Amino acid sequence: MKLTPNEFAKQLPRWYLKWRNANIRYFPVEERLMQKARVVGYLELPDLVAVTEVLGNPYNIRGKVQRANTNEEVKEKIKEAIQHLNNPARALQSVMGIKRWGRTYASKTLRCICPRKHAALDSKLIKGISQSFLPSTNEVKRYEEFLNLCQQIRQKVTEPGPRENGEWFLADIEIALFQFIWDGGEII
Repeated sequence: MKLTPNEFAKQLPRWYLKWRNANIRYFPVEERLMQKARVVGYLELPDLVAVTEVLGNPYNIRGKVQRANTNEEVKEKIKEAIQHLNNPARALQSVMGIKRWGRTYASKTLRCICPRKHAALDSKLIKGISQSFLPSTNEVKRYEEFLNLCQQIRQKVTEPGPRENGEWFLADIEIALFQFIWDGGEII
């Protein structure tokens, strides 16, 4: 199935629900990490492990990140990212400073810390979204393009969202996009 962003926006709630129902373990982790980021101001290595437990551990990314970084290094990079959550490029660059924690997991971490403004971008999404929406080959710029696409889709969704006051967070838009693309859809 091939849909434009506007066409997808009309179907978004159904794709969101499908992902949510299949990934019920994710939301408690998101809530815990969002709270920790807000209250403590950083995450630690065990928090990155939690991200891999609910969002996948391909190629043993969990083990690699644990061997390549100290807890202090992770705390410092995440603290820096939290200070720049309103600047997606800078926030992503900060988290990408964690060794062996590339763009995909850096964006998954930002999604857990601040789902209102951030979303996860992985290769599956990049392949399923027309290059006209994500033209950059620069990882950071492409992330900004992806967030802009999610914002455009969010503006077109007419049904109330799953968050407080019926809001759709950018992470919710991405969740729906991921499920749609996972099931063979394409955004054109």
